[in-house]
Amino acid sequence: MFSTGKISYNLAIFRNNLAGAWNEVFSWSFSRWGVAVALGLNLLNWLASFFLYRSLGDELTVLHYNVDFGIDLIGHRIQLFINPALGLSLIILNLVMLLFFARQKHFKFVSYLLWSTAILANLFLLLGVLAVYLINFR
Repeated sequence: MFSTGKISYNLAIFRNNLAGAWNEVFSWSFSRWGVAVALGLNLLNWLASFFLYRSLGDELTVLHYNVDFGIDLIGHRIQLFINPALGLSLIILNLVMLLFFARQKHFKFVSYLLWSTAILANLFLLLGVLAVYLINFR
């Protein structure tokens, strides 16, 4: 049988460890700046996708253009929100991994690596939304 006392004790330990890791991650200024820049780029990505969604009609939308083959991906305009969702999921995944590595020896290197990849990925995803805008409105 399960004892509720043991479960609540383990949950309290987990909560304390998570709070300690959270404080460890965000006590370092690069982590605060990294998450702020990544979330800012992701917010711009959501806004650009939303305004592009509103600007397009109900018909199918060109989602990708290749220089060699021309238009190679056509879909519904709701698929414009895949890019910002991918960026947000990457930020969340990097934060979870950083919380796991918070008390490790090479925490600062891992933090640089994870936040830099999140920033670069969100930047490229934002450029992808800009490319979709240029394809549809030029």
